[in-house]
Amino acid sequence: MFLPSSLLSPSLIISQSMVIKPPSHPTYDLTTIIKLALSEDVGDQVANPCILLRKTVPIVSDVTCMATSPNDMEVEAHFLTKEDGIIAGIPLAETIFNEVDPSLKVEWSQKDGDYVHKGLKFGKGHGRAHNIVRAERVVLNFMQRMSGIATQTKAMADAAHPALILETRKTAPGLRLVDKWAVLIGGGRNHRMGLFDMFL
Repeated sequence: MFLPSSLLSPSLIISQSMVIKPPSHPTYDLTTIIKLALSEDVGDQVANPCILLRKTVPIVSDVTCMATSPNDMEVEAHFLTKEDGIIAGIPLAETIFNEVDPSLKVEWSQKDGDYVHKGLKFGKGHGRAHNIVRAERVVLNFMQRMSGIATQTKAMADAAHPALILETRKTAPGLRLVDKWAVLIGGGRNHRMGLFDMFL
């Protein structure tokens, strides 16, 4: 289920499917990260954060999709796991699909934190082919990264039990909140968000 962008806090994603909320950060804005990721991949003004700065940028789009499928073609796409592991990033995926096209419909048979086996169909989307293709690579990039982190965290948290696994702030630039969210989904704990919130 999608919620309109107007209902999203600048730094928090709200979703019906959210099991574990992302950690809070005083300056981090997931919505801007999503728009940047979409712009980086597709290059069009709809997702381009330069719009926020009132800059004019050329309209580009998925040239392969534009050349091979009609603009109004409707399709159904499935999410299929390629490995055993922990699913993470479903609310983020919903937000990305909503950012691209609020009319896209996405359904999930799993939720963040669920263990899945290779080959499982755990979700499906329906809507205009162009818009599904625009969103899917960004969705998969975030979900694969988050699921990998959650899966590794779960393995370490289970092995260390009853001790707790805490992560560090050594994350990829721009992805700190996403990475730390994945740690929570995998059963780890957040230590600190930056240099500002606690002593080492």
